[in-house]
Amino acid sequence: MTTIVPNIVGVRIGPLLALAGLVTLAALAVGAGAQEPTRLPPPPTGTRSAEVVDADTPMFGAPRGGAARLGTLARGTRVPVQARFRGPGCTGTWLQVGRDAYLCDRHTEYSARPPAGERHPSVAPGDLLPYDYAFVTTDGTRTFAHPSDYFADEYFSALGAGFGVILSGQTVYDGVPFVRTRRQLYIEANQVRHARGSGFQGVALGPEDPLDLAWVTRRDARIHERRAGRVTRRAGLREVLHVRDEARGWLELTDGTWIRRRDVARAEPSERPESAPADPEWRGTWIDVDVSEQVLVAYRGDRAVFATLVSTGRARPSHETPKGEHRLWVKLAYSDMDNLERDDVSENYALERVPWVQYFEGANGLHAAFWHDDFGRRKSHGCVNLSPRDARTLFDFTEPALPTGWTAIFPQPDTPATIVRVR
Repeated sequence: MTTIVPNIVGVRIGPLLALAGLVTLAALAVGAGAQEPTRLPPPPTGTRSAEVVDADTPMFGAPRGGAARLGTLARGTRVPVQARFRGPGCTGTWLQVGRDAYLCDRHTEYSARPPAGERHPSVAPGDLLPYDYAFVTTDGTRTFAHPSDYFADEYFSALGAGFGVILSGQTVYDGVPFVRTRRQLYIEANQVRHARGSGFQGVALGPEDPLDLAWVTRRDARIHERRAGRVTRRAGLREVLHVRDEARGWLELTDGTWIRRRDVARAEPSERPESAPADPEWRGTWIDVDVSEQVLVAYRGDRAVFATLVSTGRARPSHETPKGEHRLWVKLAYSDMDNLERDDVSENYALERVPWVQYFEGANGLHAAFWHDDFGRRKSHGCVNLSPRDARTLFDFTEPALPTGWTAIFPQPDTPATIVRVR
């Protein structure tokens, strides 16, 4: 039996960072020594690729344990085999699968099929999320290795309210409906609720579009024909407005109407970060997060290309999103998030495979939040929560790009990494 996880709410990344299986990297460093790798004969005749058989297989910048980590590959990805080496840190053979990219063949099988891989996360057309996520509704909800164990009262574990699980199917056993989790456990169907995910999304800006955006953050906010004048209509929550000017607590909109400044979150142009190159021709990517407005603006060079509402850390000393200039230090297709090792908090939580994760300062990062639809308000335990669509947009925008078939990528000294400024 496992311990019941009580009252799981909110989201914060655990300090040890469950980085999509990257803990397997440590195992490859065992046996690393000073000897140089030795080139071996090519793979068997007919080999066109090596197929990855272990989830989140690590890739390195050299055929030796302890070399720079490049990222991880998904199970089922097929990579080209350019050369083979025997070297420290791999109990089998190092395979060169790209320019300065190597993996240990104990995670692979030779294949006669051509190299190929899927995009991760993989989202079906029309869907918001890569999985069917659900949340446990009752503290002490039991999981079972088989539905028959339910009737014998032999449970595998007990979960807390709010625990996030991924569902892979459902069944009825002896008249009782069950859902099956991705980990092949069964839960009574009435003990979970499906996560819908917010359909909110930000605004893409073309080359000629000004950054004049504001989002309504107060329900039934009033639009006036002039400042403090007659009300012409009520604006919808998170309605996008275009701002012409600001004066004494009011915003003039481009259609000539007015709204109180306190009723909106406004995106305003910002100077590039100090850590960005001074070259006026620089076209690198950076993200500006305005905590006071709960607004994120993405830039390429000095041009704003995307803006949206976010949910940053709550206004508590232990929850504040860290201010300053940071660079992405890893991008993950998915990351498990929990604080189950903490016994000094009143609330624990656990979430499986949160998608589109980009860490920029320790355990703080940008990621999708499918458990709330309150973007534009502080909500998190330190991370920058994004709607699923916005998380996907920014994941594709930032550098370095995650190659097809990869589940994680680490920026390298010779590759750019997007700057994230929080202010």
